[in-house]
Amino acid sequence: MYLKKKPNTPQTISYERVKSYMQWLIQRYGNYSASALLHKANTVFKEDKQYNQAALDYLVECKIVDDQQYAQRLTESLMEKNIGPNKIKEKLYAKGFSSQLIDVCITNITFNDDDYFTKALTLKNRKFGDAPIADIKVKQKALRHLIGKGFSYTIANKAINYCRDD
Repeated sequence: MYLKKKPNTPQTISYERVKSYMQWLIQRYGNYSASALLHKANTVFKEDKQYNQAALDYLVECKIVDDQQYAQRLTESLMEKNIGPNKIKEKLYAKGFSSQLIDVCITNITFNDDDYFTKALTLKNRKFGDAPIADIKVKQKALRHLIGKGFSYTIANKAINYCRDD
């Protein structure tokens, strides 16, 4: 009445299988950094890791995996959100990019302190209102919030003490 389940036989790990797995990941879930893709392949094919680096090198050669381009796009998309440069660096580190690549992406950002101030002020106004904060506990909470969003202490403090009448 019921079909018997076939026993799972382990598939052999080959270069083509690893390469097709990496391509499937990119097609299914979008862009990956080279280190993240290699980490995924190492966890899935942990029995035999000899093909993982070769398959990744092939994808890099064919420009399917391009860390520079991916990091630049990710930086630009993060800049559109109201977060500071420190949070952008943190997110890029979490994606597995090298520190040199992150520094290049951050230096390409053309924002100055006034732009960051307006972003910090927008976040402060959204969460704590337009008026300057007088209560010390609320002020500390707002500072932690803005610094957690990646803004420097000076910009966060300036946004908290800002009054439109000045």
